[in-house]
Amino acid sequence: MRMIGTLTQKGQARRFSDYLLVNGIPNQVDDESEDGFHLWVLDDRHLAEAERRLADFLRDPDASEYRGQSGSAEAIRSREAKLARKSPVIDVRTHWHRLDTALAPVTATLIALSVLITALSFLDRGGIWIDYFYITTYDIVGPYLEWNGHLPEILHGQVWRLVTPIFIHMSFLHILFNMLWMKDLGTVLERKLGTLYFIALVLVVAVCSNLGQFFLSGPNFGGMSGVVYGLLGYAWIRGRFDPSSGLSLNQSVVTMMIIWFFLCMTGLMGNVANWAHGFGLVTGMIWGFLAAKLRR
Repeated sequence: MRMIGTLTQKGQARRFSDYLLVNGIPNQVDDESEDGFHLWVLDDRHLAEAERRLADFLRDPDASEYRGQSGSAEAIRSREAKLARKSPVIDVRTHWHRLDTALAPVTATLIALSVLITALSFLDRGGIWIDYFYITTYDIVGPYLEWNGHLPEILHGQVWRLVTPIFIHMSFLHILFNMLWMKDLGTVLERKLGTLYFIALVLVVAVCSNLGQFFLSGPNFGGMSGVVYGLLGYAWIRGRFDPSSGLSLNQSVVTMMIIWFFLCMTGLMGNVANWAHGFGLVTGMIWGFLAAKLRR
């Protein structure tokens, strides 16, 4: 079961739902949320066709072909309800459409690398190997850090340092929360956008969030949270400005992550890469907005 878009008017959502059903595409309309009425296709085999029909509908929702379908649609629903009463079967995909425990491959790889490199950071007491994953090397002089602000290692070819800080985490809770968010957001976006597009999105957000954190706070940082906030920003804005993208976030998830964003800025959560959060979020939002406008 997949969401194909959101319509702001209940009448339009019901009319399009009836139209799809009459044309052989089972679907459902969620109750109104803060951003409208969510449309779901029950069988993934109909996904492409439903998205194409939704794009046509959005261009002219008052066209005659979408009207007069309610009677036929109700007859279909009534017939299906009678069959269900005779042989009650729970479609697990429909009932638990928001619970997807399977990881997409790139998302799984990012999580695995985070676990491995974070484990290395705790085992490598001398910092011989883990130093290669920070954005640049630095020295500890008394209570201060000293480093070269021109990123000499990157300028001399170690370009992976622009990305690899996302795999370093400072504590068990740090990596736990980041990986839980990465699992959910990453899997949804990777499957919706495709592997190559998703990889490009992750890399761009990682580079922007890492550079922002470095230039405003220094080199001693790490974590996937900048990328996570970038994925959040992308899905949030793309879904709002391009309903046909099928991207939608539960408002409670957005609210929780924004609260966490500002809570980290207070300093109560310890040494947190707040600039990475901010640059990641803004980068994702800008990409999501541009992608929505180009699609439209």
